[in-house]
Amino acid sequence: MRSFPMPMLCLAAVLAAALPASGAAASPADPSAGPAARAAQLRDLLGTEQGAAILDLLGDPQVRQALLHDAAPPAPGSAQNGSAGQMMDAMLGDVRARLRGIASGLVQLPGDLADVWANAHSALPGAEALRLIGSLVLFLAGGIAAQRLFYHLARPWRAHFDTLTLATPRQRIAVVAERVLFAVLMIGAFAAGSMGAFLMLSWPPLTGSIILGYLLAFIAIRLAMTASRFFLAPGAERLRLVPASTETAWFWHRWTARLTGVAALGWQTVMTLRALGLSAAESDVLRQLVLLLLAALGIVLVWAIPASDRSSAHQARGLMLRLLASIALLLDWLLFLMGETALAETLLILAAAPAVAFVLSRAAAMVLLGRWPEQGGDRSAHLAIAERAVQTVVVLLAAMVLMHVWQIDMTMMSNMDTPMTRIARGVLEALVILVVADLLWQAVRLTIDTRLANDGLSADELDDDARRRRTRLHTLLPVLRNFAMFVVLVMATLSALAAMGLQIGPLLAGAGVVGIAVGFGAQTLVRDILSGVFFLLDDAFRVGEQIESGGIRGMVESFSLRSVKLRHFNGQLHTVPFGDLKAITNYSRDWVVENVQLVVSYDTDLDRLDSVVEEVSEDLRADPAMASEMIEPLRSLGAQAMLDTGIQVGLTFKTRPGRQFMVRRAVLARINVAFAIHGIRFANAPAPQQAASASTV
Repeated sequence: MRSFPMPMLCLAAVLAAALPASGAAASPADPSAGPAARAAQLRDLLGTEQGAAILDLLGDPQVRQALLHDAAPPAPGSAQNGSAGQMMDAMLGDVRARLRGIASGLVQLPGDLADVWANAHSALPGAEALRLIGSLVLFLAGGIAAQRLFYHLARPWRAHFDTLTLATPRQRIAVVAERVLFAVLMIGAFAAGSMGAFLMLSWPPLTGSIILGYLLAFIAIRLAMTASRFFLAPGAERLRLVPASTETAWFWHRWTARLTGVAALGWQTVMTLRALGLSAAESDVLRQLVLLLLAALGIVLVWAIPASDRSSAHQARGLMLRLLASIALLLDWLLFLMGETALAETLLILAAAPAVAFVLSRAAAMVLLGRWPEQGGDRSAHLAIAERAVQTVVVLLAAMVLMHVWQIDMTMMSNMDTPMTRIARGVLEALVILVVADLLWQAVRLTIDTRLANDGLSADELDDDARRRRTRLHTLLPVLRNFAMFVVLVMATLSALAAMGLQIGPLLAGAGVVGIAVGFGAQTLVRDILSGVFFLLDDAFRVGEQIESGGIRGMVESFSLRSVKLRHFNGQLHTVPFGDLKAITNYSRDWVVENVQLVVSYDTDLDRLDSVVEEVSEDLRADPAMASEMIEPLRSLGAQAMLDTGIQVGLTFKTRPGRQFMVRRAVLARINVAFAIHGIRFANAPAPQQAASASTV
C-alpha cells in the first residue's frame, strides 16, 4: 500500500467517519472509546477494500483540489438564489423560531433553575457554598474598607481641593488632573482591598471563577460611580464639569449606580448560572430578562428626570421626546429579543455617542472658560478646537466599537482581496482620513480667525510697532487661511482616494499635464497670482493702508489670490488684478511729513513769526491728543518765496500715517489764532480777522 502524508491520512479518517458503515470494520466509532481504540478502528478501515479505494482517490490531484477548494453548490430554491421576498420570509422564519424557543425556554426556566440548584448543591456542598458567600462578602467589605481608609487618609488632599484657585485655564487643568489621579487611586484602593486577599489564596476553579466574576462586577460599578462623581460632583458644585443643578447631579449619579449595578450583576449572575450547568437557551432567556429590566429602568429614568431639566416653554415637545425615547428603548429591547444583537447594540452606541460628546464638550468648556458657554454666545478658538477634537475622538471610538460589534477584523480584511472587502476597507480608511482632516482644518481656521478677530484695542491705543504687526497679520493671514484650506482639501481628497484603492499616481500625472495646459491658457491668471505673492512677500502694502498705482489711489480693503480691492476717498471701489499693479506709492507706511505754506504781508516781522510758530509748537506738544500723533514737532522753514501778494512762509511737521490731516487742521486753527493775537496779518486780508491759505505737498 502506498504511503501518504499525515494531512491526507487525517482527511481520510474524516471521510471514513462520514461514510456509511458496512460490517464490523466500517462501523462508526464509539464516542466513549479511547484514542487507541479509535486508531485501531481507523487501521481496520484502511485495510479493507473501501479504505484502499479512499486512499487511491486521495492520490488523484484533481480530487484533492475539488475537496479542498470547490464548495458544494447551493440547493435549488435556497435563500441565496431566491427572491427578496423569499429572503425576507426566511429571515422572519428565523425570528419566529427564535421567539418560540425563548417562549418555550421561559416555560422551562423554573425546572432548569431547579436542576441548576441541584447541580450547585452537588458541586458546592453546603459548607463550600457558605464559604463562597462568606468570602465574597468579606472581599467586598475589604474593598469598601480599603476605599474608606484611603478616603480618610486623603482628608488633607480633599480639603486641598476646596482651597484651590480656579481663575485660569492652567489652574483648572491642574485641578482636573489631580481629580483624575484621586479617582484612579480610589478605584485602585477598592480593587486592592477586594481582590488582594483573593489573589493570595488558592481556590477551586468553580469557586474562584464565581468570586472573581462578582468582584469584577462590583469594580465595574465602583468605576461607573467614580466617573459619575468626577463629572457631576454632586457634593462640590465648584468642581462640577457639566451644566446641571445639584438636584440633577445627585439624580444622575444615583441612576448611574442603579443601571450599572443591574447590568453588571445581572450579567455575572447569568454567567454564573451558565457555569453551574444552565443550558445556552435558558441562559439566553435570563439575558433577555436582564435586558428587559434595563429597558424598564431606562423608561422610568426618562420619565423621572427632574423638573428643573425640563423645558417649561416647550412642555408638549418635552412630552413627545420622552415618549419617543421610551418607544426607542422598548424597540431596542425587541431587537435583542429577536436575535438582532449587533443592530440593537449599534443603535445604543449611536445614541450614546452624542451624549458622551456633549458631556466631554461641556467639561472642556468648563476647564477652558471657567463657565459653561451660553447658547449662541461667542466661543473662543481654543474651546472650538477642543470641542471638535472631542467630537473626533468620540466618533473614532464609536467606529472602533461598532467594528467590534459587527466583528469587522481590519487585519483579516487587509489580507482579503475581494471587491467588497476592498470597498469596505477603503471606505473605513477614507472616513478616518476625512475626520482627521476636518479636525486639522478646523484647528487651523479657528486659530487664524482668532488672530484676525479684534483684540479689544482700537488702532489709536496701539503704538506704531503693534499697529504694523496688526496690519501685517490682517494682510497675510487671510491668504494663509485660503492656502491652508486648499492644501488640506487636496491632501485629504488624494489620501481618501488612495485609501479606497484608486491609483493616484496616474491622477497626479494627469493633473500635472492638465495644469500645464491650463497654465498656458491662463497666463494672465498665473501672472496675477505670482505677482500677488511677490507683492505680499515684499510687504508692499497692507490692509488699511493708502496706496496709489497706475493712477488709481485708495485704501486697501481686502484682496484675494489674484486681485486687491482699493476704496477711493469718494467711495468708489476699485478691483485691481495684481498683474496690473505697477510702481506702488504707499502713503501710510512708517511716517508722513506734512508741509504747510502761508502767505503773509510784506510788513511782517519774520523773526517774530518764527517765535509765534515756536509757541504754537509747544502748545501742540502740551496737548496729549496732538503729541501722540506727532513724531516731530511743528517748526518754521522761514521765507520760501516772494510773491506779488506777500511773503510765502513754510511750516513742516511729521506725523503718524493717516494722522496728518487731523494734525494739519489743528495747526492751521492755532496758527490763525496766534497770528491774530500777535498782529501778524495774512496777505490780502480784507478785514482784521485774517484767513490762512495753505497747500499740501
